[in-house]
Amino acid sequence: MIEVILNGQKVETEPGTSILDLARAHGCEIPTLCHDEELKPYGSCWVCAVEVKGRRGFVTSCGTLVSPGMEIVTDSPEIHAARKMALELLISNHYADCEAPCKIACPDHVDIQSYVSLIANGQYHEAVKVIKDTLPMPLSIGRVCPAFCEKECRRQIVEEPVAIRQLKRYAADEDLGDVWNYIPEKEADTGKKIAIIGAGPSGLTCGYYLSNQGHAVTVFEAAPQAGGWLRYGIPEYRLPKATLDAEIELMCSNGMKIEYGKALGKDLSLKDLAAAYDAVYLALGAQKAVPMPVKGSDLQGCYLGVDFLKAHALGDTPHLGKKVAIVGGGNTAIDCARTAIRLGCEVALIYRRTREEMPAEPFEIEAAGHEGTVFHYLCNPVEYFGEDGKLKSVKIEKMKLGDPDSSGRRRPEPTGEFFTQEFDSIIAAISQVPEVDLFADDPNKIDGQIIPISRWQTAIVDEGSMHTGLANVFAGGDFRRGAATAIEAIADGRAAAEAIHRYLNGLALPPARPKFDSKKGKKISEISAKEYSLFEKIARFKMPEIPIPQAKTSFDEVETGFTETDARAEADRCLECGCQVNETCALREYCTDYEVNALSFPGSINKHPIDYSHPYIVRDANKCINCGRCVRTCAEIQGPAVLGYIYRGFAAVVAPEFGESLTQTTCESCGKCIAVCPVGALVERNLHYKLNPLPKTETLQNCGLCGTGCYIKVEDQSGVVTRIETPSEDDLQGFNGRDLCFKGRFGWQVLLSEDRLRTPRAKENGVWRDISWQEAKELIASKATTAQKKRFDVSASLAIEELLIAKKAAESCGARLQADPCCLPLGPESYFVAPDPFPFARLDEFEEYVVCGEIDLVTRTRLRLKQRIGKRLIFVGKSEAPWLRFADAVYPRLCDLPEASSRLYVYNQEQLSAREAYGVWKLAALDKVYPRNVMAGSDLPNLGGLIAIEPCFNLPSTADFVIAWGTGLRDQDSSAFRTSIQLYKDDDSKADLLLPASSYLEIDGSTLGNNGAVSFFRDPAKANHICELMKLLYELGWINPATADINHWNTLATELLDGLKSKPVKVFDFRNVDPDKLDASPRAIKTELQSRMTALHEDRKTPVTF
Repeated sequence: MIEVILNGQKVETEPGTSILDLARAHGCEIPTLCHDEELKPYGSCWVCAVEVKGRRGFVTSCGTLVSPGMEIVTDSPEIHAARKMALELLISNHYADCEAPCKIACPDHVDIQSYVSLIANGQYHEAVKVIKDTLPMPLSIGRVCPAFCEKECRRQIVEEPVAIRQLKRYAADEDLGDVWNYIPEKEADTGKKIAIIGAGPSGLTCGYYLSNQGHAVTVFEAAPQAGGWLRYGIPEYRLPKATLDAEIELMCSNGMKIEYGKALGKDLSLKDLAAAYDAVYLALGAQKAVPMPVKGSDLQGCYLGVDFLKAHALGDTPHLGKKVAIVGGGNTAIDCARTAIRLGCEVALIYRRTREEMPAEPFEIEAAGHEGTVFHYLCNPVEYFGEDGKLKSVKIEKMKLGDPDSSGRRRPEPTGEFFTQEFDSIIAAISQVPEVDLFADDPNKIDGQIIPISRWQTAIVDEGSMHTGLANVFAGGDFRRGAATAIEAIADGRAAAEAIHRYLNGLALPPARPKFDSKKGKKISEISAKEYSLFEKIARFKMPEIPIPQAKTSFDEVETGFTETDARAEADRCLECGCQVNETCALREYCTDYEVNALSFPGSINKHPIDYSHPYIVRDANKCINCGRCVRTCAEIQGPAVLGYIYRGFAAVVAPEFGESLTQTTCESCGKCIAVCPVGALVERNLHYKLNPLPKTETLQNCGLCGTGCYIKVEDQSGVVTRIETPSEDDLQGFNGRDLCFKGRFGWQVLLSEDRLRTPRAKENGVWRDISWQEAKELIASKATTAQKKRFDVSASLAIEELLIAKKAAESCGARLQADPCCLPLGPESYFVAPDPFPFARLDEFEEYVVCGEIDLVTRTRLRLKQRIGKRLIFVGKSEAPWLRFADAVYPRLCDLPEASSRLYVYNQEQLSAREAYGVWKLAALDKVYPRNVMAGSDLPNLGGLIAIEPCFNLPSTADFVIAWGTGLRDQDSSAFRTSIQLYKDDDSKADLLLPASSYLEIDGSTLGNNGAVSFFRDPAKANHICELMKLLYELGWINPATADINHWNTLATELLDGLKSKPVKVFDFRNVDPDKLDASPRAIKTELQSRMTALHEDRKTPVTF
């Protein structure tokens, strides 16, 4: 041991320890991006910089070993600044979007990419859950939002933006129309009371989130009904009030109360509310119309847009006459025009600029035109003429466009040219402001102070917290912004709710520091179209509408909504611009912690095309920080060495040789490059599921695709498995570390294919049809009753629990439990090992490993890592696998192997012939540690469990009733009634009845695999196949009803495994075997699952095109 000084404290450590490892051992966290425990320190990122007293400058903690007396400082202002600079240098060449541009463009920052992906996957309840995390009114906003998000949608670079608003509406409509609606769980009551003035979108939003958090919320509304401008300003044909009512009812589900007919300044005073409640939120809106400053505007027939729409909503529509003029170019003006059309009027809209400058939504303008509105562009009314006090005509001046004004639009300028046109009424919809005069009254002052009001008659508040600066009073929505959009008002309401919640808990009002957000560009105009040239053009789905004649003569909702097929197809157009790992990216985390400025080092930036050519791996070199972990891991650990640096200096980029696709290399698609990448430059693809960055439900369990039983982390969204990876460093690490084979990381996706068997199917007259479980039970019962010989065929692909169920059912119905003898070519003794919690611990007992034939990738990698610390690795056989370049020696046959001691023999019984395996055992028996020196593996996940169940391994006799569970049907049973319990539909099956089987992702179960490894499955998919099957079996009387619960069989499986630990294990004696009678060729496992995964593995060589 040596002594060093770490941050002023004397500590002892082993020689050869790095500063990074020493610091971590003593609880000092040092950031690092390039460090990898399996690789020698590289120090390329410099983020782990520390100070060593007496040395000039800083050193990398990962690449510097401690020495006696060394004095180390791991944190100081200078070190912090150095790390920040290192991060800013990395981020200066990081051409990527942390968050999707659509999310950033949305005033409420709704996670659009995630909910759109969920819609594409058919998960609309989950989509609504994501939406309501930030936007509680998707039914309404999905109909009226101006869709700021679509203006930054990158899909428009290809052709048109994704129909985001319409997709939001689709999800909300589906959720509302289902048998249950998403309502967030309410937190415990806090005892705090909040008063909200105004039941418009901002007030309702604030109340929604605060009531969900357990606060008592009362909303005071002056009008007879809630909704604010959504009710009194948005016409019925855009937003049906029944829909709005349903949404408000959902928002009140967690206790928010609304009191109507209560106006501030009349029925309530701000001073009393602030005293009686713990917090007050002012969401008064802006419904006071700004009058048109035109001579004659006091004539009868002259109206203001806000007043007209509100009167119509209240059922008090003024008489307009036949010819109506609308003045204005915003959405309110368009709403007035389209409402007047429906009242039977001839409508002309007067606007002082051109159509290009109109602030109204283009689709609304187009719809108004289709319905008959006549547009007078570059026109401005200057005087109204009347007759008998009623409007008769309007004098209109022609305008021209001058220089741009503060809004960026070209300023309208008078021309001096006039014309006059007759109208029966005119509606001026030019602007609206909040009603603020009431705050000058003493009862509405706080401690004698008036709420801060701007010259635009809006509240002045802190924009981060909505706090007015006075006591417990907050304000937002149109009262803060002036006339704005509902989505902007909702954003204020949510911000106010968050601030009020912090305020009530005694926390600081300003929100937490936002996460660092890298951007490819501030605006879509800064993005090169070349980046998106590989995507096929797919037309945007047009929202269906009612016929124009019906629209012009009724207030029926114009947009009828997407079908499920169209919604999912439209959602699938999303390009997934936001980074898939933005919630876990180490670079983003450090940039946030160190308050990095992405523009500290301006200059040129490398831009690379994203490589989508590999079917399972996306490579985005724009995110790469050149840490080299993927390059070195592939070359030094895995073997293929398909990645490297091409070009030099600033232009250097990680890619396959000559910039080729990974599909054109010897890449094995193990995906370990993804596991070691710290920044999301390499990410997984899912063939059957559109991925998103949302945090997923995580389940730690074992893989069940072979006997190795690797530890895995299964991620799912509402029971749909989306990704499988190795557990993170914070989770319990398994023997496999970050290693998974292709099957474990990608091959499992075949379990998501559309032809999975989900319900029983029966064959009638050669034609398959879906039947109920009850029908299946009746069919089996009728056939089993008359059968003379019954047999249950089982396999090592089943969990121990399933084998126990099959065994009990077979005993109860008088059937024979049978297993294929081919799965044990040398008998049970050549494979079976008692349960061992540390199956790879024996690697440390030997100095030399002899690999006979091909073995699984994870075992192979474990051997390679041991070799890197001094063990010897030998291969026997013929192979061209890239990893063989690591072998210390290669021999074609066992007989060529020189004698040696402390040698471990490793083989896979499906990759060697029985005769070759016999040779391995015979040679191993020469060592005194025999049979400890043999590790026999299998591709079957539960071969040890199958042996323990003790089925019959002899060649089966024929039967007239057969149930094959997890195994194929036999030709000699062609005359029997055959039931197959299997994973996939199969129209060519020789069975009479098919029942759904469970995969390792769909059951709580266990297995006993290679070298005594015990695996556990935790049903992350929340499937019910095994429950339905147990119900069928107890209704048949083959298992006890009290045992028709998987927990019972879990207990029996645990008891079985515990019993095996103390049970004597028979040792394989090669002398009892005649090698001449053994097969000379390997017997590969031929199951539908294995075949599909093999085909999927072969697809890695085929480039993907768009």
